Order: sequence, then structure tokens, then C-alpha cells
Amino acid sequence: MRFYRNVVSRTLENGVRIFVFPQPGTAVEVECFVRTGSIHEGARLGYGLSHFLEHMLFQGCRDYPGTAAADAIDRLGGSMNAYTSYDHTAYHANLAGRHLPEAVRILSRMVRFPEFPGARFAEEREVILREEEMGRDNPDRLLYTRLNASIFQEHPLRHPIIGYRELIAGVTRDIMVDYYAERYTPGRCFWVIVGDTEPERAFDLVEAEMADWERRSLAEPAIPPEPAQCTARSDAFSFADPLARLACGVRIPEISHPDIAGCDVLAGILGMGDGSRLVRRLELESQLAVNLRSFSCSQGAGGLLAVTASAVPAKLGKLESALKRELEAIRKGALSKAEVEREKTQQYAEHLRELRGIREIAANIGGGVIANGSPDLSDIYLERLEKLTLDDINRIAAEYLEPDRFSLVRQHPQSRKRKAAASAKKPQLVPQLTTLGNGARLVTLSDRRLPIVDFALVLPGGTIFERPAESGVSGLAADLLTAGAGPWSEGEFLTRLDACGASFSVNAGLNSFMIECSCPRRHFAEMFRLLKAAIAAPAFGQAEFDREKANRRELLKSREMSPRAAAEDRCRRLMFGSHPYGWGTTGLPEQLDALTREQVAEFYFSRLVPEQVIFGWGGDCTPEETQKWTRELAAEIPWRRERIDLPPEPVFPERPQTAEIALPREQTMVIRAVPGPALNDGRLSMCEILFQAENGLSSPIFKLVREENSLAYSTGMRLSGGFHPGWLLFYAVTTAESAERALELLGSEQKRLAVNGLSETEFDAAREGAAFTAARGAESVAAALNSTLLSLHYGRDLNECFRHEAELRNTGREELNALLASYLSNPAAVRVLAGRLPNRKETEK
Repeated sequence: MRFYRNVVSRTLENGVRIFVFPQPGTAVEVECFVRTGSIHEGARLGYGLSHFLEHMLFQGCRDYPGTAAADAIDRLGGSMNAYTSYDHTAYHANLAGRHLPEAVRILSRMVRFPEFPGARFAEEREVILREEEMGRDNPDRLLYTRLNASIFQEHPLRHPIIGYRELIAGVTRDIMVDYYAERYTPGRCFWVIVGDTEPERAFDLVEAEMADWERRSLAEPAIPPEPAQCTARSDAFSFADPLARLACGVRIPEISHPDIAGCDVLAGILGMGDGSRLVRRLELESQLAVNLRSFSCSQGAGGLLAVTASAVPAKLGKLESALKRELEAIRKGALSKAEVEREKTQQYAEHLRELRGIREIAANIGGGVIANGSPDLSDIYLERLEKLTLDDINRIAAEYLEPDRFSLVRQHPQSRKRKAAASAKKPQLVPQLTTLGNGARLVTLSDRRLPIVDFALVLPGGTIFERPAESGVSGLAADLLTAGAGPWSEGEFLTRLDACGASFSVNAGLNSFMIECSCPRRHFAEMFRLLKAAIAAPAFGQAEFDREKANRRELLKSREMSPRAAAEDRCRRLMFGSHPYGWGTTGLPEQLDALTREQVAEFYFSRLVPEQVIFGWGGDCTPEETQKWTRELAAEIPWRRERIDLPPEPVFPERPQTAEIALPREQTMVIRAVPGPALNDGRLSMCEILFQAENGLSSPIFKLVREENSLAYSTGMRLSGGFHPGWLLFYAVTTAESAERALELLGSEQKRLAVNGLSETEFDAAREGAAFTAARGAESVAAALNSTLLSLHYGRDLNECFRHEAELRNTGREELNALLASYLSNPAAVRVLAGRLPNRKETEK
């Protein structure tokens, strides 16, 4: 399958390259890459200059002072962002295809003509320092950082992209300007444009902005090669978290190397899915790990293949020993042909899924250009993947899993002491609704452009349908639905699932219980057998129940140590009280401890009420096929007849509520929340405009808290609601010293919205963005199927997803502002601080 053969390219005289790939739909993804990243910082390695520079390009450029660039994209209904990696930096925008000229102009102005305003420089440096602190508060990120530094002893890949705190603090504007002049040059720049455009139009737009950029600074810094590792390495550190963690990794070649496809398959076999070998043996069967995953990642200069796991501290030593035994067995040839073929099928299926999104397609093209100078590296990778045999994987395992190549890091808890196709037309998805004889409903969304079949099923489950004594039961039921079903044990079921390239998820949310899966059409028959078993005859085995319950309890303990999670959980309890929304999707520890296997099984089977069940099929299928499949599936389901009713609506507090949670972390999460609307009254969807306005680089709350006051790295707002009223929540991640001031600013923004609402400029941009997001959702089969089933689940219209864009565009500013006034003027706000708490005495001084 040579998907990227239709990418077309052009190179300007100054070295700027342009890659264009038309795709059907209304949106276009515009990405400007600069081939400079953290490994290119030369004498100032570890200063995080590439990442810092990325931040500064959003602080003003020619024709777009301050945040005007992001504001302009926002007003067009689009979104923009950027990221920095080890070997490149990318600036990207996603918006309607008709706005491509504006996107090219804005990105080119940012990359070519940044202004580095002195007034913003010191403030942005503080923002980056807050971001660095967030990384040190994240145990998984710390584990990866230490593993990377162990594997790479000489190569600059060993240093974190963001840099080191003490070096970041020493970056000056002059240092930044010099680095920009040295590294941001036309020969290092290329563009990727994917989506609703014609190649010639895209070429002309980029050329008009970039052709007069003069060459300069062609030299590259000397990068030392990484010497061969000849003996195993180890490292250990402590972190304040109830769980212990372990990482074991090896160095692998650059991303274009022929062995990379095999390394990815090996990583998948090890632990990239619930049916993978190490997950099955060390997490599900022996229960030594609470969570285990593997990964393989590589850049142009090399990468790593690793296994990471969390465990109860007392089991860490046994987990390490067992992991080493498993890896040694694999090195000596313990893998089977079936395991290799299953993982190849998984990789193939994931490759197909990536081809559905223009963001993913653009990323693949950009990655190919960075690593191989060509946009089709992904096609080459797929060809190599399909040719892999068991002998190939055994050779790779024997070479790369050599014990002397291992780097092992332990994290202990602290004691409590191609040729262009013509521009494609917008795809049209039309839902078809059928009611079965027993009252269950069926939705079909056919889209036969790619050979993938999607399935979804919504049940009356989730938090709102739980009784107080069984909080968290939905989540446990979701965990267990694939832990053995029909004639298959858990291991057999997961192995078969992997073999047909299926993506299978079970999600228990606040208002619903949803099963979703997809697979290549050629493997559908086997996936359907597994699907029928999982839905109609899940095993709910005692051993699996005990394991998942214990794991959830451990993860709850870890959640209690996270400022973000702890703050949100406490806010829920204060806001919703005894209503199910008050315990959220994770449940409460004491209720979780009391749950039995029988309760979980009965909860699930009692959800199978025909009138409240909705089936959905999408992708490469016809309505006739989906009706046949659904009747066959329905015939095996043990239906119940007792309707599941909703509880009474929540009673919100009448007075302000405040809580503080002291945690051993660098950062502090602050929250200010008020009651919000329910989805069923039609007003929560209007609040999507507010959500669009208050999230992102151009949001008023971002500018107020971060840009104007430099108090937080991350800030924004969240919506929650469904069958019953939820909340409107404003948050910021800041320092203990700034926590009270950040809360004040969140309150002032809430008051501004309550009194004045969104300004005309804010409203127009947010409405355009929300409508664009709605349009994109209606173009994706999986997203549209999900949304359509949920609309019916909430008692709303079949076509809501497809007319949502128009409804948002028809929303008036006065209408929305009146809604905001009715909710945000509520004085009974809930305020929560979690993390390192302010020293009130020092604050008063």
C-alpha cells in the first residue's frame, strides 16, 4: 500500500521544501518544520533554547504583535500550536481549507520575523520554569528522563528537551536572538500541507512568503556519537508516590534503519496491548505489576526500546527478576510465529487508522522528511513490516535484548517520613436508524473509503447509574469485560483480539458505558466472534476481579498524590455531595473495597435492557450487513427487562466551599468551579463556545493568568454535565506562592464573564472554533458514530452530530452571555488548592 505516493513537493531556490497532500474534507493541516531541536544547542546544550525559542515565537512577530498570531487563527475558527523535539521544531495550524492563505502567512511571519519582546522574555522564562516543575512532579516522566540519561551517556539525546532548571534561568534575550539567527534558516525549513487544498495553490502561497529568505549559517554543531554499551547499567531514585516503578531499556538505531519495524513489532509483543506477552504474564497472571507497557521510539540519531511498569513497592524486586527472565527467554527464541503475525496485524491496523486523520498524515510526512529526506518513509516502513518473519524478530531480539545492553532504572517511593490527486469533495456521512423487534436501536454510518469496520455499543451505565454503595462498579465492569469471555480465557481472548488487528476499548464515563472496537475488514469475522463473547458472555472471573480491584485501589492511592486529580476529586465531592457525580468515574476507596465479583457481574448484565441499548456500526459496511450482524449479536445477549432509572438531580451547595490538600509536589493546582447546565436542556452544548474561548493560547484566562501575570504554565476551563447539571470549572497549575493570586484571577475572569460576557471579538472567534471542531467531528466515522449513539442515549436527535455545526453558528452572543450570567453569577463557588500549599505568614509579609 503506497499511500504517500501522491505527495507532491517543490524546493525553492533558497532550500525551503514544500510537501502537499490533498485529502477529502473541509479542513487543512499546515505545518512548518525547522530542523533544529535540543540536540543542536552546541555550547549551550541543556539550556532548552529550542523549546524556549518555540515559546517566544508566540509572543509577537512582524504584523502580529503579542499574541495576535494565535488570536488571528482563533478568529478563523482554527487552532494552532507547536512542539519541540530532539531534532526538530514544528509549528502547526488546523483550520478550514478556505483559510489556508492566512495560515501560511501567519506561520511564515512567526518563523521568519519573531520580535522577542523584552517585556515578555522574563515572563515566558518563568512559564517554562513552571513547565519544568510540572515534569518533575510527574513520576512517569521522571522515570523516562532517567532512563534516557542512562542509555545515552555521550550523545545529547541524554538531556531533556526542556533543559535544566538552573540553565533555563540563565537564558537571556541576546542568547536567544543569536540562537535563532544561527538555526532558523531556509535550508532547515520545510512545509507540510495536508487536506482541503490543491498543490499549486499551496506551493504559490508558501513561495510568496518564503522565497526571499536568504541563506545563512550552514554549519551544523558537532554531535558526539554514542559509544557501544558493553555492560549493563542501573540507576535508582525516590519519588513521593505510593507506587514503585521500573524501567528497562536498550538503545536502538535511527528511525530509518531497516531494523526499526522489527523493533516496533518486538515492543508490541512485549507490552503494547492487554494481550501482549509481558502484560499477560506479569500484570494479569502473576499480578506483580499494577500497570505494564512497552514502547519503541527513535529519532534520526537513534532511540530506545523499553518496558516500564508500576508495582506495589513490596513486589518491585520480584517484578524486576521476572521481567529479566521473560526478556532472556525471548532473546533465546521463545516467541512464536503466531505472536509475530498478531503484532504485525496490529501494526497494520494502526497504520490504517492513522490514515484517517490529516494531523497524523502530516506528522508521518514530516517524520519521513526529517529522518529520510522523503515523505514516504511510512510506506517504506509498512513494506518492511509486512516482510518481517519470526526469524527476523528472533534475530532482533537476540541482538537488542542482550543483557549487557540493558539500562535499568528503579523509582522507589519516599518514606513518609505523492502525484497530486484532484481536491476531494467533502465526505457525506448519513446515519441510518433501525429499531429491532425487541426495542433496541441500531445506527449505521457507512464510509467505504478505507477497509475498516467500526462498532460501538452504548449501555445505561456509568457513574450516574451507580448506587452509593457500589461507586466505581462501572469502571471495574469495563476492566473485566475483556478478561475472558465465552470459551476463551483472558489470555486467549486478548491474543485472538491482537491477531485480528482490533482496537477494543470499554469506557465507563459519568453518564454512559460504551464498548468500541474497530478492525480491518479482512479480519472482521474473527473480531465479531470475540465481540459477541465479550458482550453476551463475559467471564467475570474471581481471580481477574481480585486483580483489577487491587490495581484500581493502588491507582486511587497514586491519584490522591496528584495535584490535578486530587483537586478535581475534592471539588466533585464538595460540588455534588452524595449525587453520583460526586464520586466521579473512579469511585470512592471504601465502596471499591466492598465490591464483590457478583455485584460487578450483576451490574453489567442488568444494563442489557433492550429499550436502553443502542448498537452502532460504521466504516466499510452496508445497512443490510449491519442489520444482519446486529440480529445475530442480539440473539446471544441475555436481555433483561427492568428499566434502569436515573437518581434525583444533585443539590448544589448554597454557600461557597473551600478545601486545601497538602501534597509533596512542586506545583499547586487551583480550581474555581460553579454549577453548570445539563446536556438535555440544550444549553451545555452552547457552553462549547465558552470552552473554545477559554482554552488555548488566545484565551482570555490564559492571557490574564499566564501572559499578563506569569502565574501559571497551564490554565483553562472544563465542562462537565450530562443527564444532570454539571459544572463550569476554571483551573490553573501554579506555585504555592502564586496560588492565592491565581485563584483571585480565576474569580475575576468568572465575574467578568458573568457581568459582561464574551466580547464580540472573543465570541466570534470562539463560535467559529467550536463550529469548526463540530464540523471535523462529523467527518470522522468513529467520532461521528460515538456522538450519534450518545445523542440517542441522552434522548436527543439522530442527526444532532451533523447539524451541530449549524446550531453553533446560529447561536447569538446575547443568548450565550445571558446563559453565562445565569450560571457564573452564582456566589456559591467551590475553591480547591492541591499540592504545595501557600505559607500564609510569608504571604502576609
